[in-house]
Amino acid sequence: MAKKQLTVEPIAARFEYRVWGTHRRARKALEKLADEQTTEKVDDCYVLVDDSALNVKIRDSTLKIKELVAERKGFEQWKSDRHHSVDTVPTPFDTIYERLGLDRLHDEDVDLMAVAAAVGLDAGVRLVIVNKQRRRFRVGDLRAESTDITITETGEVLHTLSIEGDDLEQLRALRRRLGLHGHENVAVHNAIGLGIERSNAAAFVADIG
Repeated sequence: MAKKQLTVEPIAARFEYRVWGTHRRARKALEKLADEQTTEKVDDCYVLVDDSALNVKIRDSTLKIKELVAERKGFEQWKSDRHHSVDTVPTPFDTIYERLGLDRLHDEDVDLMAVAAAVGLDAGVRLVIVNKQRRRFRVGDLRAESTDITITETGEVLHTLSIEGDDLEQLRALRRRLGLHGHENVAVHNAIGLGIERSNAAAFVADIG
């Protein structure tokens, strides 16, 4: 069966704006504005590749691929697909899916660290395990989250806050109310990659120091 190829066709996708750091005032403001709040803890395995416009992660036995399709007013617009079978996974991620054996792991808790350690990947691809402690909010039709992300490999903890939705003007208004306008918008996979690079640089300096 031929593999579905990635595309940048202008289809419906959600706008996202994500900043990094504690942003305590914005977090407190979200708590007051939120119509609903939930908390959760999850483990994810990010598949880092050279193309920063592709945000790829594994949770349980599902491969999720998000693709950047547009940028407007400081917001990034991503379309996403979840894959439960290798037959639908686009190249080159079908190879990774097969090596991890995700087709055989449905309805089971996947030991992401074990499978990541067991799989040999090609140059330009890296698996990074993270633990997320996330607080999620609903503000009208919009969604938001404040999350602490621990990179298992390095122990570094990253703090992030994001807002997302379909209505760009509502999102811009919420961004102003939270005092976040002007901060750089950086997607999770890119921030994790930078965290790994910082750790590697620090280790190199320690080795030669």
